[in-house]
Amino acid sequence: MSLRSCILLVILLFQSGCSQYSDGLVGDFLESSKCPANGCANQAASENYISLTTSTNSVNTSGSNPVTFGGDCQASTYPSNVINTTVVYQSSGAPVTAAVSSNTGNSVTPACRKGRFDVTIDTSAMPAGNVYTVKFELVAYDANNVAHRNAASGFKTVTIRK
Repeated sequence: MSLRSCILLVILLFQSGCSQYSDGLVGDFLESSKCPANGCANQAASENYISLTTSTNSVNTSGSNPVTFGGDCQASTYPSNVINTTVVYQSSGAPVTAAVSSNTGNSVTPACRKGRFDVTIDTSAMPAGNVYTVKFELVAYDANNVAHRNAASGFKTVTIRK
């Protein structure tokens, strides 16, 4: 096939994809409803759908700092949420001061975003030779800023050995 024939074929294919009868991908189309013809599933917020899972149950820091945990989460359809994180000594349950942050999103406050979360804990002030329990709790807030929790699936603990 000659170069001229190839160019003609490309032009012909391009024009056939842009005929006046085709629906382009770009334009002023506005979808009137995201629901299928037979209706939408119930989108009401429910505490039953608040959940949190981590990718690990135990970490040995071996001197590494900071430590980042991540996993899957679901905040139902509540408009906002946070992941409360506390660190305690495993032996006594006494609280430990440790800075907690997130690396994703516009805020450094840990939260469930698009079904995922990350929590970074600064372990530099935590004394070595101890075992710690990190408690994560996903708390969702409704439009009136009322907190909603699921004690069964919205709560997770992880062990840190330092």
